[in-house]
Amino acid sequence: MSHSPFPVPPNPARVPPELAARYATAGPRYTSYPTAPHFTPEVDRAELEARWKAGNTDGEPISVYLHIPFCRERCFFCGCFTHIASKPEAADAYLDDLAREFDITAGLIDPARPLEQLSMGGGTPTFLSPERLDRLLTRLFALYRPSPTAELAIEIDPRTVVPEHVDVLVAHGFNRFSMGVQDFNERVLEIVHRRQSHAQTLDLVERLRAAGHDAINFDLIYGLPGQSPESMRDTAARCIAIAPSRIALYSYAHVPWMKGHQKILERPDLPGPEQKLALFGEAYDAFTEAGYVPVGMDHFARPEDEMTKALLDGTLHRNFMGYTTRRGLDLVGFGVSAISSVARSYAQNEKNFDAYAESLKNGQRPLERGFLLSDDDAMRRALIIDLFCNFTLDLAAFGQRWALDPQAVFADELQRLTPFVDDGLLEIRDRRLTVSPLGRAFIRNICMVFDRYLERDLAQRRYSQTV
Repeated sequence: MSHSPFPVPPNPARVPPELAARYATAGPRYTSYPTAPHFTPEVDRAELEARWKAGNTDGEPISVYLHIPFCRERCFFCGCFTHIASKPEAADAYLDDLAREFDITAGLIDPARPLEQLSMGGGTPTFLSPERLDRLLTRLFALYRPSPTAELAIEIDPRTVVPEHVDVLVAHGFNRFSMGVQDFNERVLEIVHRRQSHAQTLDLVERLRAAGHDAINFDLIYGLPGQSPESMRDTAARCIAIAPSRIALYSYAHVPWMKGHQKILERPDLPGPEQKLALFGEAYDAFTEAGYVPVGMDHFARPEDEMTKALLDGTLHRNFMGYTTRRGLDLVGFGVSAISSVARSYAQNEKNFDAYAESLKNGQRPLERGFLLSDDDAMRRALIIDLFCNFTLDLAAFGQRWALDPQAVFADELQRLTPFVDDGLLEIRDRRLTVSPLGRAFIRNICMVFDRYLERDLAQRRYSQTV
């Protein structure tokens, strides 16, 4: 692998303890602004749909998220919206509902708009049989046609994929494949109820590469019971040997009050905050020494990967699917619980299968809750997401783009950034904010300064720790 063209920031596990203590608090991860807790069932559906239709005027490309919630077994660490079923035919009624949702949405989002990005997640999209998967994709692409440059991505499970799945995906033009690895340590995988061998993962990677595809993502989790610095180093080494193009290293979110099945992981060997940071640090060192570029909070990419190039160009973006290189696209979510971000609005689908199906039978998109952004919301969203992803912000250019005087509008915020400047985490010079390499570990704290909802938020909401 070639050397990184990007200076590697300090390992977050080596952040001076006094700084970590000073800025330790709960805060958002900013996959949206305002954040999802502010979505409401009382959103004005007519206004929301009017905004969606108005967004068709310029014919801009769109992004689609397609949620397949089914899994054969439940992993004990899972925090996703899933439904456990043993046979693929359990998804048949749901696939009919998705087809209805495609048709209803075509009346709001013009099918003439090119599909520039698709992400299929879950659950386990490869829970579907190859035949069912083929029918679903044929139906979607009959309405929303991928552009020649589209990124078509899917989460695939090495435990359930058969060669025919790969054939279907390649035939439909898929060009990025993400697989949940979580850990390569058999004892850890046994504890979290995910029996997946190293051989299964390697076999699937080799099958994809034999089909001409090397855009392969691995998802890992740190903070699971049974993990140790030694086991994390071994998992990282095995990962590096396979050489995926991207690695996502997610912190295990232990939320048993929301996901009751996680109570089984409340064990003596469940890592605490300091142990989790040490685990992350071991993997960080291994990946960066192997030439991977750290991207955002928890991603690593090869130097030649599109995500690294977006980071270097200052065009990296973030939405409900995580970090993305396709910024500025309206995101349309299909399926139970899926979230859309279209034309200054957010809309989340029903999480209840029956309510989801009933809305569609009545000819409506299955809206459970949503949010209509004000001009100020849209402006702050652009600022926060850009700073969060790219670690720099040209205030003068931003002011021109939004027709405002940033020194006046953000006078209070700029004053509250002073501690970050004093601590060497941020530089403000020539009307530009630049996050230092050390400051990247505190990017959530820095962005929180611009969040107008946060003061009341922290008293009412549960967020993860920022550091």
